[in-house]
Amino acid sequence: MLLFLSWMKKLILFSKPYSKYLLVIWLIAIATVSSLPHLPTPKIDTGKFEIRLDYLIHFCEYGTLIFLSLLSFVKKDFRLSQKRYILITVAVIFFAVADEFHQKLIPGRTFNPKDILSNITGIIAGLLICYFVFRKIA
Repeated sequence: MLLFLSWMKKLILFSKPYSKYLLVIWLIAIATVSSLPHLPTPKIDTGKFEIRLDYLIHFCEYGTLIFLSLLSFVKKDFRLSQKRYILITVAVIFFAVADEFHQKLIPGRTFNPKDILSNITGIIAGLLICYFVFRKIA
């Protein structure tokens, strides 16, 4: 665990000056991939059942988005007010839901409530990771 925290601290301190640029790039990447028509659903076939990987992708995608969002707006001492945490979280959740509704307009794409659930689960996991890691850095 200490090795993971040490590695995360180095990564965060290195990426902090570039975090706003990384956030914009990540938002553009999400919007671009969401706009691709007829995107296949990645699956693993175990013989007995299929495991859909798109839910894991959504989880990681939005976990990264909340991480970059918080990193972009955190102060130099890695502290954020509760109000800012809530505001940023609501904005990211709104983007996640809007992105899913946007897919209804793309040929071959559909609205999937399970994707929203995966997005929000990733956001919550990202929030928890940021909370504990930022506290260790501060």
